[in-house]
Amino acid sequence: MYLPQHFAELDQKVLRDEVRKIRTGHLITMGSQGLEASFIPLLISDDATTVTGHLAKTNEQWRRADVSVPALITWVGADAYVSPSYYPSKQEHGKVTPTWNYINVQAKGIVTFHESQEWKRSFLEQLINFHEKSMPQPWSIDDAPADFIEGMVKGTLGFELQVTSLEGKWKLSQNRSESDVMGVIAGLGSLGLDSTDSLVRDITLALDKRPD
Repeated sequence: MYLPQHFAELDQKVLRDEVRKIRTGHLITMGSQGLEASFIPLLISDDATTVTGHLAKTNEQWRRADVSVPALITWVGADAYVSPSYYPSKQEHGKVTPTWNYINVQAKGIVTFHESQEWKRSFLEQLINFHEKSMPQPWSIDDAPADFIEGMVKGTLGFELQVTSLEGKWKLSQNRSESDVMGVIAGLGSLGLDSTDSLVRDITLALDKRPD
């Protein structure tokens, strides 16, 4: 990851919490057919040392992956186009260009694939509980017939990434003047899009963290 210091986020708790907010990411492996990627729901451990997920067994990325080569998992958070028209400095000197603001987290590590029915069921229970906990009537894996669930679990292949590095890029206009950042907040806010609300909050927080 290209990571200029002013955009770097290395706090493992912040990264873990962001991953849990994003929830889904890409598992990228190198193997017999070159690079492959699958977009899937993921879980990260409390200490941010392991990331777990599952693939359909018919998705043979797991079979082709070279497990001796580190794998990469990427998560992309809130993002938005930033127009130069948002910057007050455009009127002052005109030396501005378009850019993109975004949050991105990446984990590297050695991946292990799991075919154990017990491992896969335990993971799926954790995954389901994580996503269902906010539902008005949470669904449980035990709500479905046992033989049906057993068949579904057999059709999956679990994996676990032992994290060797976890880093994030919070590109939130930290390299702009305070007035330009305020312009970005106002500009994105004026779009009235749900997709930019989270990013506006993150930009505001980044602005608040600036040293006096």
